[in-house]
Amino acid sequence: MEIQSWSKCVIIQLPELDGVQIVWTPGRAAKLLSENWPIDFGVAYSDALYKCTDAAMGTYPWEQARAAFIEAIAEAKVTRLR
Repeated sequence: MEIQSWSKCVIIQLPELDGVQIVWTPGRAAKLLSENWPIDFGVAYSDALYKCTDAAMGTYPWEQARAAFIEAIAEAKVTRLR
């Protein structure tokens, strides 16, 4: 499977991690959602976790997974810098 990146990165700050997180791939987004996200519930959270995981496995469109990740950022009130 070819490793690709999103056309635009997503830059966020998470309370339990130092510094900013620069997210270029749905795999990285899924890892942050499952391991470091400030909440583990919510419609956008669940949607993003599934879509980013599926995109990382090549079974869901990458850019749509990015949009779902951005919705999860808004739902959790995570600081987004870009």
